[in-house]
Amino acid sequence: MQEAFAYPEELLNKGFIIATYYTETDGHADVLAAARSLAAGQSVGTWTPVPGLTPELMERHMARVVAVYDLPPAELSSDLPEGKRPVLMQIAFPEINFGAQFPMLLTTLLGNEASTSSQAKLVDLQLSPTFAGGFQGPKFGIEGIRQHLGIFGRPILLNMIKPCTGFGPETGAALFAEVARGGVDIIKDDELLGNPSFNALLRRVEAYRQAAERVFEETGHRAAYCANITDRVDRLAENARRAQELGASMVMVNAAAVGLGALHMLAEDTALTIPILAHSAGAAALTENPRSGIASPLLLGKLVRLAGADAGMFNSIYTRYPFLRERYLRIAQMQRMPLFHLKPTLPTIGGGITPANAVRIVQDLGADIMLAVGGAIQGHPDGAAAGARAMRQAIDAAVAGVPLAEEAREHPELQRALDAWGQ
Repeated sequence: MQEAFAYPEELLNKGFIIATYYTETDGHADVLAAARSLAAGQSVGTWTPVPGLTPELMERHMARVVAVYDLPPAELSSDLPEGKRPVLMQIAFPEINFGAQFPMLLTTLLGNEASTSSQAKLVDLQLSPTFAGGFQGPKFGIEGIRQHLGIFGRPILLNMIKPCTGFGPETGAALFAEVARGGVDIIKDDELLGNPSFNALLRRVEAYRQAAERVFEETGHRAAYCANITDRVDRLAENARRAQELGASMVMVNAAAVGLGALHMLAEDTALTIPILAHSAGAAALTENPRSGIASPLLLGKLVRLAGADAGMFNSIYTRYPFLRERYLRIAQMQRMPLFHLKPTLPTIGGGITPANAVRIVQDLGADIMLAVGGAIQGHPDGAAAGARAMRQAIDAAVAGVPLAEEAREHPELQRALDAWGQ
């Protein structure tokens, strides 16, 4: 089946995208046959001739194998490992099979394991200019978010209200006001608080807007509110539009839970004119198996950006959670590196952030990030406003290159935070 194989150079500008998979085969298995089966099964859907499978249909719709690599490279049968044989396979898929949308794209790339008898992890996806051209990407991007918020030259500070859930709008508004008094840029709902009966989204947006206005009148600082609109897919657009009408400055959606197609829908809704934050909650179930699913930099970096997230949240590595440093760095790179016409997504890092590790994140990723801080603000020994000021002081020190201990000598809130959580 010569037609099952092709050079990548022959395909990338001819309506194909190239997926790279990691898989493990039996030690002396026919890996070319396995790759061919994966390509056929995920495109024309059959490994055996059937009526209607014409040469013309295969030429137009069948995926092609463009590369198969042993890990480590092997030339001799004696080089093959005992037991499982690790392999990278690259398959080129015709764009015409799925078009510029996520449900059928992901079904093609990941959705037919039983019929192809393959257990493989998608580790990369090389887009063609024509395929990427079918997506708008982020409306705002990094510079647009900075313009929208009026914040330049430093990381943006975001606080998610804690506890995560279980309180009403009035209680949340009081927590909002206390954090806002400390100078936080954005205050958002936790990913676990959507639109429950005890704290309905629209009542919450109105209560938080009023809290923001009260603090602005007191201090001159207006904190933005990012509303979690996650819900049934048929309610998402209405939730986003109503939150915007009632005063939310941004909206957040749990992108892994609602799906990239739903995020794409929101991003291309012309009635929605505020930035979208894509939260990574639930992504670990899709990314952490080494032999199936999808690599985290591809999902949370490239695909979330392609879907239109203006900001994309992922985990810090400065916690007890064993997230690889390379993955954390690569997600941020994929969110920000030049990619055709797509604006960059703002890396948003959360998970156990304190003033000390906030400085390390700025050193890792630079100033074009958003720091999502929870307990280190609201759990500060002197209260949430002091916690917010301590985080702002740490950010200023990081940008200026001033050691935290030196900055803390001038700022008691920061010193108290360092005493509580370490340097």
